[in-house]
Amino acid sequence: MPELPDLTVVAEQLAERAAGRLVVDASAPAPILVRATPEQLRALAGTRLGRASRRGKFLLLPFERGRQTERVLAANPMLAGRFWLLDDSPKVRARTGLRLRLEGGGELRYVDREMLGKLYLVSPDRLDAIPGWSEMGPDADDPELSLERFRERIRRHPGELKSLLRNSRFVAGIGNAYSDEILWEARLAPLRRRSTLRAEEVDRLYLAMRTVLDDATERLRELVPPDIHLQHREFLKVHLRGGEPCPRCGRTLRQIGGDEATTFCRNCQPPF
Repeated sequence: MPELPDLTVVAEQLAERAAGRLVVDASAPAPILVRATPEQLRALAGTRLGRASRRGKFLLLPFERGRQTERVLAANPMLAGRFWLLDDSPKVRARTGLRLRLEGGGELRYVDREMLGKLYLVSPDRLDAIPGWSEMGPDADDPELSLERFRERIRRHPGELKSLLRNSRFVAGIGNAYSDEILWEARLAPLRRRSTLRAEEVDRLYLAMRTVLDDATERLRELVPPDIHLQHREFLKVHLRGGEPCPRCGRTLRQIGGDEATTFCRNCQPPF
């Protein structure tokens, strides 16, 4: 699942390589993925792509006419959605949810092999109409999310730590992979309850969250271009590495669960 570091770098790449390009045609080969009518898609012709950005696990792509943003595409890729920026127009892949043909050749496409993602095309003042948008907490990398504010927010959210980190109402942008990495970095067990944390452990969690996400974003800025459709996780220290030695203590990493597996070190991340 694309998470905050992945989508940050994809947005940066689109802002650098696609902003200002004229949309010649827009279509939805797999229309079930796009929350827009054919007429709304056709109306994108003649607009220009604005600078892409990210909010939580949404990638935001504005469409501008003149100096005004006319529409915004808010894409939640969910499990397997990927954007492709192509110089030419080869055969269209199965499960392509959106095609944007650009002036001068080339296309921006959204492909989703699991057909679980959601693309919302809305006016810029209607983002709150997207399910869950208005309930999102601050982005996990938001400069205004200070340690003091983090301490205040975490008091309102009970439950297990891994579920807490993945709860977009608490902080936005963290999913299964980076919650594993953050909790390992903070030396906190994923199934431990928030109510058991001592003050210094809350601070340690905040620092780990910032460090892991910042470091991952920097790594991805080197690894991703030019192929924004590829997801890189090979540098992660523990996620999906169950059975391997812990990078810190050398004990065997444990892994529980199926598709949404949780990986942790019982030695470095004690239950209490």
